[in-house]
Amino acid sequence: MSAFAYINIEDVPADLRETAAVRADDITGATLVAYDGCPLVGESRKAADPEPRAVVEYPFPRNTQIRNDLVSWFVDKGINFTVVM
Repeated sequence: MSAFAYINIEDVPADLRETAAVRADDITGATLVAYDGCPLVGESRKAADPEPRAVVEYPFPRNTQIRNDLVSWFVDKGINFTVVM
């Protein structure tokens, strides 16, 4: 079973949003977002519940160290996140 972590782009501090590296994946065309210090690259998406808003989806790693690093980065930056399995 795969799990994903989701964050709202509005929850990301402005300084991180301004310095984010954003590009389209060459194969899938997905919009990839890399924030300074974040251990993973996420995919920008639109959520539709209850109203459209921009979210970033991250794979939620099975590897304990990488998972802990991702969660620590979210907490350190004050970013709310949701994990869905």
